[in-house]
Amino acid sequence: MSELKRLPDADTRTLLQRIAARLTAERPQHPMRASLREAPVFAARRHGYGTALATRAEVFLLVDAPTVEPGTTHLPYAAELPLTTGGDQ
Repeated sequence: MSELKRLPDADTRTLLQRIAARLTAERPQHPMRASLREAPVFAARRHGYGTALATRAEVFLLVDAPTVEPGTTHLPYAAELPLTTGGDQ
């Protein structure tokens, strides 16, 4: 039996795409660290600091964002994010 992975909702896809754009534009060759995923910052900018929507968005981002593998830089990680979002869906 195969398990189907749930695709992120529209809000999470939008935020993941914004994170990918920022990682591509800013220091693409720098090492990627899990703390740089910036889920809380992007969620708060979209929904307001400390709101229930921001908290929900942050949780979904952290669940749906790919794991940061050692040695990964911003650019390859950013390239993974559209795959996480279901591509053009």
